[in-house]
Formats: sequence, structure tokens, C-alpha cells
Amino acid sequence: MKEKMIIREYKKSDELKWLDVHASVMVDSYAWWTVIHKKPKYKKDTVDLVAVCNDNIVGFITIEINSDIVKELENVGFVWEFGVHRNYRGNGIGKMLIHEAHKIMRDKYGINKSIWYSQDLKAQKYYEKLGMKEIERHWQFSINPTNEQLEMFKKDGFICWEMRGSCLIEDFYKVKEKFKIMENDDALKPRICIGYEFTL
Repeated sequence: MKEKMIIREYKKSDELKWLDVHASVMVDSYAWWTVIHKKPKYKKDTVDLVAVCNDNIVGFITIEINSDIVKELENVGFVWEFGVHRNYRGNGIGKMLIHEAHKIMRDKYGINKSIWYSQDLKAQKYYEKLGMKEIERHWQFSINPTNEQLEMFKKDGFICWEMRGSCLIEDFYKVKEKFKIMENDDALKPRICIGYEFTL
């Protein structure tokens, strides 16, 4: 790739271009199962970077420092968002984003470990190729509520269509016997989500 690539901090004025790239990544990935229309905000400090080429955002990474989602861990960054536009993949942009994010985490927070999760097979292979260490895996899936659950929710005025959840790998078939897991919807069918830690 001949174009000059710049890694810089995300700015509020980047939001629409950021969402365009996020949409490109979503189309090619099973990492997400909901569509976003605004850039998410997080409770704690973030390292929030974009890759820019010819004034266009082509990649992004957002890491929340000591996120509550991994509150059992200390001094880590949790990766909420990461991706590169399909037209720019294979040029080392992802590595550039990761390296710059880790540099900022080290310099600003004294942290050098990031936590990653994905249920997308391509992402999992990429993380493993980078040398990330697997720390955990579980199933993620959606279920159709039982008639008993439907009635229980209905009493409180809630009409439930589906429920999203997870379970340990070894509990999946027990859950499957008890609940009607959605397996025919490509976006919602069961997938194994793997957690990784990465230290630079």
C-alpha cells in the first residue's frame, strides 16, 4: 500500500466515517449480532484510535481501561471495538492500531495487557496469529422463550420474542435440551466465543 497511513485519536467529528467503517466490518464478521447507529460511549477512560488514509477513516480500535466487564482483572484494557475496512485489510493496519493503543496504555496508564473476545472464526485466527493467549471460551446464542416464560413476562406487560445469553462449553447440550435455541438464523445461531489476552 503506497498511501500514507496515520494512526491518531478519534474525534467526535469522525463519528459518521467511523460508523461507515464499522458497518463494513460488521458485514464481513460474526463478531457482532446487533447493528449500531451511534458510536458507543463507555463509563471509564478509553484509548480510542482511528487509522486514516487520504483523509478517510479505514480502521479503528477502542479499549476501555479497567472495564467493569472484566472487573475480576486489574490493570487491563478491554477491547470493545476493533476492525479495518475490507478494502484496506492485509496491509498491517490492524497491527499498527494495536501497537499504538498499547503504547498509549503503557505511557498513560502503566498498563500493557489487553483483553479480547470474539465469536468470529476469522478474528479468532487473526488473534492467534498475533500470538494472543486464549483465556476462556463459552457459547453465545439466542433462545425462543418457553410458553411458561412468555406467560410470566406477559403478566408484567412484556411481550418477549427472543432472549440472548451464554453458557459454559460443557453446559451447552444441557441448555439445548431445556430451551429452544435459535439455529436457523445466521446472525443469531450458536457460536463459540473465545477470550484472549495480549501483552506487548
